Amino acid sequence: MSLGPAHEQGLHIQDAPRAEPDAGHRTDVDVLIVGAGPTGLTAACEAIRHGLTVRIVDRKPSRSTFSKALVVHARTMEVFETMGVADQILAEGTRFAALNVHTRRRGPVRVDLLGLPWGDTAYPFWLSIPQYATERVLEAHLDQAGGKVEWGVTLDQIHDDHNHVQAALKHAGGRDETVRARWLLGCDGGRSRVRDDAGLSLDRSDAGATFVLADVKTTATLPEDEGHAFLAPEGLLLIVPMPEPRRWRIIAHVPQARQDTPVLIGEEFLDRLIRQRSGIAFGSHDVTWKSQFRLSHGLADHYRKGRVFLAGDAAHIHSPVGGQGLNTGVQDAHNLLWKLAAARRTGPAQADALLDSYEAERRPVAQAMVRGTARATSVLTTRKGIPRALLGLVAPTALARPSVQARFGRGVGMLDIAYRSDSSPLGAVRGPLTAGRRMPNPRLGSGERLYQRLSPLGLSWVVRGRPGEAHPHHSDPRWAGIPVHFLADDELMGLPELTTAAPVVLVRPDRYIAAVGQNLTPAAQPIPPRRWATKSGSA
Repeated sequence: MSLGPAHEQGLHIQDAPRAEPDAGHRTDVDVLIVGAGPTGLTAACEAIRHGLTVRIVDRKPSRSTFSKALVVHARTMEVFETMGVADQILAEGTRFAALNVHTRRRGPVRVDLLGLPWGDTAYPFWLSIPQYATERVLEAHLDQAGGKVEWGVTLDQIHDDHNHVQAALKHAGGRDETVRARWLLGCDGGRSRVRDDAGLSLDRSDAGATFVLADVKTTATLPEDEGHAFLAPEGLLLIVPMPEPRRWRIIAHVPQARQDTPVLIGEEFLDRLIRQRSGIAFGSHDVTWKSQFRLSHGLADHYRKGRVFLAGDAAHIHSPVGGQGLNTGVQDAHNLLWKLAAARRTGPAQADALLDSYEAERRPVAQAMVRGTARATSVLTTRKGIPRALLGLVAPTALARPSVQARFGRGVGMLDIAYRSDSSPLGAVRGPLTAGRRMPNPRLGSGERLYQRLSPLGLSWVVRGRPGEAHPHHSDPRWAGIPVHFLADDELMGLPELTTAAPVVLVRPDRYIAAVGQNLTPAAQPIPPRRWATKSGSA
């Protein structure tokens, strides 16, 4: 199969003349972002990096100091690398070495997280980092780029008049303001005002489980880079390492707790609960954050309505099992912002189809995550006698299998998330190079990784050279001005299976594969913009 020129596919070319589909309609800013958590901050940083003007507001008076989400996964670290903040994030966190799963019926099963078959990523680990530290790094990066968070600013109402979004804002000092934005992005959490004002909905389902959470120091001697999960008859207990020495995150299912009755979470309560379920004399002290919450799950009916978009918890809420929430929100923002920038440089019809692909790609990912975490939470918190007994017997046996443990690497690390045009998760696919999949990032013979060679903002061609096979020179107009990276087979030391894959690959700015083919030819048929990101075969 052949792969046609990018200009035949409706693809954004970085150096193409800027089209202004809404020229004549004045706007104050390209993107208005409501909510300055990890998702909103990622979106703001990416907006500036892609050349868009942006404002980001948050109703809170200042940044929260609560730790909240605690795990950053491999795929999100790749996003942070593209943004230029990976090193700062790494410096604030600690890597999980292992996860130990305990039951009453047998010894613990140790999952060696650092020894799993992670494959082609530069970040083969789970990173423990408090959400406030992640936000601090992202906000500093935004400041350095010339942006800033406007704290104490509340969204009052929005109106989408097709050519722009008009947002009424209320400042803490009493000043009212109206902002005309080309696009508005709601990153304002599970009870999103943006979602409600846009007429979108998110139906919550009660998971039927109450949890308590605390960040606490210990006098016990535990390996400070290993986590523990106790599947105890009294309820699930998670003990998770935090970067601060001797500080741990405690998460526990409390079956006896009533939804409307607060649990007194203190040192004595934590010590009693931990001793009962794990046998550890924890010696709790210096509790810096504690919370009681009722789990619920939900997914927005749509991620886009006109010029209004949802991302992060505004679009999906779910159990914290697996630590996917923050990561999914960051990846939502990363997917959307390059598309908004591309939409500024194309006609209205093409722009609309490209922006529709945001929901088509990201909503199925969240749908699968919400369903998966709901099932896992249900299994882990069941109080029924036989299922509970089976969990204690079956879980350790299953977790001891290498194939199951491997899921804690690439699977939980979100490296195998893929997109397809019918808006359902791609699932198992054949071959390392398939349109809609993440582009592999092998270590090359030079010692650098492939992503280091790709365009930081636009599309990139990756062309593998076989002996005796010739491809057009990089200056050939059929490459449509997109950077071309030629690789010899002997450079692919880190992922030799690529040497049998299709040799011509078009890579998107978010490092997903736009198209693959055997050669470059002008004879191929165009692909509509809504499908170019996921179509395999001729392009």
